[in-house]
Amino acid sequence: MRARSCIIQPVPSPAPPRKEDLPLHDDVRWLAGALGRVIKRLEGDEAFTIVERLRVATRGRRHDDPDAPTLDELLRVIDGFTVEQCAIAGRAFTLFFLLINTAEQTHRVRRRNAYLGKGSSDPQPASARWTMRQLRSLGASAADIERAMLSLDIRPVLTAHPTESTRRTLLGLQARVADGLLARESAPSDELRLIEQSLEGEVELLWLTNEVRHDRPSVLDEVSSALWYLETRLLEAGAYMHSTLALAFEEEFARSADSFRLAVPLRFGTWVGGDRDGNPYVTPDVTIATARRASHVILGRYEQVLDDLTRRLSLSSSVAPPLDALVKSLKKDRVLLPIIWRRNKKRNEDEPLRLKLSFMSARIEATRRLVASRDAGRPRKEAAAYPSVAAFEDDLQLVRKSLLRAGAEQACRTTVDPLYAAVRAHGFHGFMMDVRDHSDVNSAAVNEIMPPKDDDADGDRLRSAIEGRRPILNKSRKISDATRQVLDTFDAIRTIQSEAGQPAACTYIVSMTRSTEDLLRVILLAREAGLINFAGKKPVSRIDVVPLFETLEDLQHAPVVMRSLLEDPVYSRQLEARGRKQEVMIGYSDSGKDAGMIAASWGLYCAQESLAEVFDEARVELRLFHGRGGSVGRGGGSPVYRALAALPPGTTRGRIKITEQGEIISQQFGLLPVAERTLEVTAAGVLLHEFSDWRKKVSVKEVQDFRDVMDRVSARSREVYHKLVYEDDALFQLFRMTTPIDELANARFGSRPAYRPGAKAGIEGIRAIPWGFGWTQIRLMLTGWLGVGTAIGEEVSTRAGLRRMQRMAECWPFVDDLLGKAEMVCAKTDVEIARAYIRHLGGDLKLLDLLINEYQRAVEALLLIRGHRQLLDDSPVLQSAIALRNPYVDPLSLLQISLLRRKRTGVARNDTEREAIDEALATTLSGIAQGLRNTG
Repeated sequence: MRARSCIIQPVPSPAPPRKEDLPLHDDVRWLAGALGRVIKRLEGDEAFTIVERLRVATRGRRHDDPDAPTLDELLRVIDGFTVEQCAIAGRAFTLFFLLINTAEQTHRVRRRNAYLGKGSSDPQPASARWTMRQLRSLGASAADIERAMLSLDIRPVLTAHPTESTRRTLLGLQARVADGLLARESAPSDELRLIEQSLEGEVELLWLTNEVRHDRPSVLDEVSSALWYLETRLLEAGAYMHSTLALAFEEEFARSADSFRLAVPLRFGTWVGGDRDGNPYVTPDVTIATARRASHVILGRYEQVLDDLTRRLSLSSSVAPPLDALVKSLKKDRVLLPIIWRRNKKRNEDEPLRLKLSFMSARIEATRRLVASRDAGRPRKEAAAYPSVAAFEDDLQLVRKSLLRAGAEQACRTTVDPLYAAVRAHGFHGFMMDVRDHSDVNSAAVNEIMPPKDDDADGDRLRSAIEGRRPILNKSRKISDATRQVLDTFDAIRTIQSEAGQPAACTYIVSMTRSTEDLLRVILLAREAGLINFAGKKPVSRIDVVPLFETLEDLQHAPVVMRSLLEDPVYSRQLEARGRKQEVMIGYSDSGKDAGMIAASWGLYCAQESLAEVFDEARVELRLFHGRGGSVGRGGGSPVYRALAALPPGTTRGRIKITEQGEIISQQFGLLPVAERTLEVTAAGVLLHEFSDWRKKVSVKEVQDFRDVMDRVSARSREVYHKLVYEDDALFQLFRMTTPIDELANARFGSRPAYRPGAKAGIEGIRAIPWGFGWTQIRLMLTGWLGVGTAIGEEVSTRAGLRRMQRMAECWPFVDDLLGKAEMVCAKTDVEIARAYIRHLGGDLKLLDLLINEYQRAVEALLLIRGHRQLLDDSPVLQSAIALRNPYVDPLSLLQISLLRRKRTGVARNDTEREAIDEALATTLSGIAQGLRNTG
């Protein structure tokens, strides 16, 4: 009986809410009521009755109501619905989750505001003030902390993936709903009704807006979404993080942080528009268009700030005589912009700084017009445009010096310095775009332009060609379209750099790197495009070449590959040209799909340690790029701060680059205050990681014992995972038969295909992202626990083993995080719902029983280690959120089963009916993703 209760109800029914969470519950109730009223008004009583009937029934079942229908009884009811009725019910619960997610994000803002209201007496954990106090408690001096702050180099990288289901249209709507909920809480009674009317109007618009697209988004649609985040969230949130960190340091240590205010602790990266690996729609032209649109956005931001400064900085020359350099620059500007001069000369006759800012704004506007004309394919001359970001920085420095000369230090600190720091960080590019492609693609291109010879086993010809003075290709030589695309990609990088500066596109990532030659081939291709020149005495390189190690085997081999690369005499020229700095990307997705969660996590941990050691020996600065996703099976599932604490000591040193993928982007950056908090917590985690080392609290012998345990657990979990996933086709057939993986292609969430081009149809060919997404949709979530139960269960089967594992979780942040992720994913797993999918869609029930036994072992082991009666007992907020969400995910799951069965049994009589079923299924996919989160 105990085992069965663990399976069926791994989290308890919702407990009474905490006092501080009552506003959230009030918001959810109000939004649910508003959605119900909208459905009744727009769709009629019958639609409302269907939705309400499902809601009451599934809620009753979750609350152990003896009169509540069983899953089979509910499914029979749904089978009696028309496809149109299923679509309406699916939309209702999907949009309900979108509203719940908005309410939860709003509550995060509310709780943050409550902490801010307390002032410095009780700072919020992982806030800037809290971080400074933690660093002080660790024994760090003000000088050490300042040095660490100045060396911060944090880069979140936005990516587009086929499981992200939040449309840009809905992001703005969610932000308006959040503003309304916060205003509603404190509004006087005479304003409350107006606010609620406005909110209900937004809910109406939500119902009338398609939550999934009718057409699959193009890459440039995805670019548009990424730019929305840059323009409306990231830039402002980044400035907030920067300023609050500076202020907290000053107030805690009574020491100026002016040098940090002008530093560059944070930049933003993107793969959208540059990730060619497996996406045929990312062409060189699309890559150039992406960079131009990002440039247009950041220039627009600068123009807005300059216009504001023009209004504010009204220094009079009669009070503060201008610098000679300012007067000289104004003479040049008058010639360059005579219209601006005529328009402002009388009004700003006594205000030279304001006149200078007017000229600067006009020059930025001209630069923006130039970018737009290039993007439109009709480039025009703009004589007033800034030739480079350096010229704009020079003008900003002139403005700074003018303010400081006048004694306006505080005004300079609060008005011009934030803009100057932003320009130093984001240049004329906005996003730092990475370009990525598969090593096989680069290899094929190099082999075509320079066919290999039998006697070139060690790549000597490749190295000689890299150091040569003449290009290999001449313009008259014919090459294949595939190779032309590769070469055009490098030409696109050169074009982007010439237009927006080198940082706009200075990283080329090589997927599935397995040898030194994989990177040397990219060096050769970049040389052909004029990005690299090693022929002279001083090597020149305008691009970083980054290996991506993805499978577990590749991660284990990564230190060997990198040691060989760092010792290579030709690649040493690249290191010299790039300041002896090298980025290495480690892939969480493919390693998780390849080996399972525990083995992948441990493999990644060990690879980071070994890489750091190799780079220290070579005296090359290492930046690790963490390619993690939103789901546990892809390295995600942890709170930001906990995930950073779990990294191996000594591997970040203030430098980190992390992908932000799937629905995590909208969760972490959808609302401005939440985006501010996300970046603040990230900075806190990176800073604290530099001063923390869990090994100092335990003996050397105990550290080795812990590592031995992880070696055993990793090997055992991989054995279980590999046997089920790779050695037998039965699990993949179960996946194909019972998950909506084929329907994901019809859901039109993203531009990227679910399978790698030309790959086999089985487990080897499917990408890691849809592999995890499919299991999540049927609520089995096995990528997060398969192999965990057997491996950890065996380890804690003795009293000594249990105590040791508990000690590991207590002392070692990596193990605590590993167990936390497994616990969270087990809490979200629902084997009864999964059984309904498999039974009604013709899957292998015996195989499911085997999987459920593994799941049960995982739950029992986790409860033993944590000493809990229920999963997540030490995370009541998450525990409550899952329990509250489950009753409303259930109708979507049952609707999905019914619709999948109709589609696969061929009940649709024509294309119109088949399309209607696909549309309804796309809605359920989106709804379950919104309801469960951590799916991408």
